[in-house]
Amino acid sequence: MEILSKARVKLIQSLHHKKFRLKYNKFIVEGLKITKELLGEKRHLVEDVYISNPDHIQMLSQLADNVSIIEISPQQMHQLSQMTTPPGVLTICHLPNESMLPEQLSGKKIFYLDAIRDPGNLGTILRIADWFGLDFVILSPDCVDIYNYKVLQASMGSALRVKTAEMDKTGLLSFSDGNLFVCDTEGTNIDGIDPPAEGILVLGNESLGVSDELLHQVKEILSIPGHHRLGAESLNVASAAAILAHWWQK
Repeated sequence: MEILSKARVKLIQSLHHKKFRLKYNKFIVEGLKITKELLGEKRHLVEDVYISNPDHIQMLSQLADNVSIIEISPQQMHQLSQMTTPPGVLTICHLPNESMLPEQLSGKKIFYLDAIRDPGNLGTILRIADWFGLDFVILSPDCVDIYNYKVLQASMGSALRVKTAEMDKTGLLSFSDGNLFVCDTEGTNIDGIDPPAEGILVLGNESLGVSDELLHQVKEILSIPGHHRLGAESLNVASAAAILAHWWQK
């Protein structure tokens, strides 16, 4: 069992914050399942794996060629972890390179996330994009960080599989070439129309919705029908994303 230096503990703890993730070009993932996926599919990203649960050591050691497996005490894991109850596996990874956007939209189906601030919503949307096979997810600069641990937990590994990039609204309007759609309660009912063959579908902020800058530039406004509404004014953005992704990929 290794005793970590104060400097190492401090560095790992600093990765809880976005500015230090960017400074050191590293991020943290926690949990056995996601670490196994990383070692199996993206081993080049993995730097060190810290384990406080001895039951996991042999299993991960078999997958971790050229990766350091470091056993630490449960007390040290509590120091490093961002979770109230640490899962016993904490992995330090290098930030992956941002995915390159396609040169044109032809045949592509893409979500644009406009100021999504809740980590659970962002993680769930990435999981939905992964499940339904969307081609890309573009995030506005004011979205929550993908490598926030709550996003990674909610995405169940999808955040590391889905192609993502960051783009401001001006860049989006240029890139979309007018093939932009949003969802709003006053839009066209999706039950009565065929899904577009390609384009970018904008999902808006949890409380403010889609920004006016985009709302006035879209090709079409879509709506999800509520058949038996008892008073709810809108759907959660992640729930709307799931319905729209299923409709779009029919």
